[in-house]
Amino acid sequence: MNKIALFALLAVSIALPAAAGDMYAGIKYGKSRNSIPSVTNSPSAFGIFGGYTINPYFGFEAGYIDLGNFGGNKATATDFSALLFYPGDEPFSMYAKLSYASSAWNVPGKMQNNSSFTPGLGFRYNTSASTALIIAWDRYMLGNPNVYNVDVFYLAGIYRF
Repeated sequence: MNKIALFALLAVSIALPAAAGDMYAGIKYGKSRNSIPSVTNSPSAFGIFGGYTINPYFGFEAGYIDLGNFGGNKATATDFSALLFYPGDEPFSMYAKLSYASSAWNVPGKMQNNSSFTPGLGFRYNTSASTALIIAWDRYMLGNPNVYNVDVFYLAGIYRF
């Protein structure tokens, strides 16, 4: 029994660093643009995210973003995404993203929630084996029953571990 436990511990300690090489975490900062009538501001957006790249062409990502204040009303979103990469000449690549996002918009009198599939596009530059810079666009939907688009253009940094 002890030999099996020792073997299992050894196998896990060898396999975990190999699997963890495709995991990453990052932060993003950018500007939000919206389609909300009579709201003309473009607030700053800030978010955190983490992901796992299965192979050079496909990955998953989850994140949280503060979309900013639209007319004095705070908006946030969480998302779970599937990413499809097109590896270009190293160190560049681009990707398309399909997310299932859940947004919350705190308007006077009530919280408006929306859950929907949303698109995204981005370009990734690998600055080293463990870091990368991203320039990207994501779309989120706000409001219920009236739904408005919020486009976020951002710069992000990731760290692979």
